[in-house]
Amino acid sequence: METLLLCTRPFGLALAILSFLNFAAALRSPRLAATRIWLYLDLPEPWIAGIAVLLGIALLIPRRALRRTGPRRFSIGIVGAFAMPVAANAIAFGRALAAGEIRTSVPVPFSLCILAVLAAELARALSARNAKPLRGRRRLVLVLGIPVAFWVLTLAHIVTFGKTDYRRAADAIVVLGARVDEEGNLSDALAWRMETGVNLYRERRAPLLILSGGTGENRRSEPKAMAAFATARGVPRAACILDEDGTNTWRSAQNTLAIARERGIRTVLVVSQYFHNARVRLIFERVGLACYTVPAEDRRPLLREPYFVLRETVAFPLYYFLRG
Repeated sequence: METLLLCTRPFGLALAILSFLNFAAALRSPRLAATRIWLYLDLPEPWIAGIAVLLGIALLIPRRALRRTGPRRFSIGIVGAFAMPVAANAIAFGRALAAGEIRTSVPVPFSLCILAVLAAELARALSARNAKPLRGRRRLVLVLGIPVAFWVLTLAHIVTFGKTDYRRAADAIVVLGARVDEEGNLSDALAWRMETGVNLYRERRAPLLILSGGTGENRRSEPKAMAAFATARGVPRAACILDEDGTNTWRSAQNTLAIARERGIRTVLVVSQYFHNARVRLIFERVGLACYTVPAEDRRPLLREPYFVLRETVAFPLYYFLRG
């Protein structure tokens, strides 16, 4: 039991640190907060982030302090109280999945991962009276485990969120660009994004396709190649809006916002590979767009998919803390 709690403790500390960093971001600007990644309450920011700080305080209480009745009751009460809405989020995910409102190949919501962390922290508090103090190597394992826990939680969010298909009625479908070769052929990743975008259009999820990309070193325009792909499959050219300056996700979001303001667009479906979608939603919501992500219907794993997934585990926290 002690070994198990030692292994799970870095996740509790990582969640505590995240709650404080998130609150600092929320105080800077409410739109920078991302509390709803793991905790959904029907309250605006920065209030949710502020409430989450209570959990951070409870999770930071050292185990020797939990031997006393007051701190132990505080920890159990706060962690238990937060476990209830997190569990409700997981249940709501299951209901939406059963009702066909969402789809996923990984039927595990991120809130269930957070619930496991909170359950371990409850066990830690309940067993604190008989716990031995950490010394030497065990303390080092705990400290070194915090960045690993951050990475694992980030990876879990990227995969669980990215694999979930949130398609619904919207005002426009945004397909993000990728590589086009010298002959104007779409790379597999981009072709699968476009197939998904065209399918959404055929399902009448939205009347417009916003095709956002840049021009590669071979001077091939990604949006023009994407538009040719769409029109060849029956999408009217008038339904395609080309964003030629979507050189990265941040620029695509800003350009989509400008198009949205011009055309009265309020909600968008954004199509990209699953490993990209967590960062996509973060960025699009930060620029002020209501965004629902749809993972591209990839026919097989991309050759460099492990690299792309690992890259996102670095890019997501960097964008979260440094871009806004």
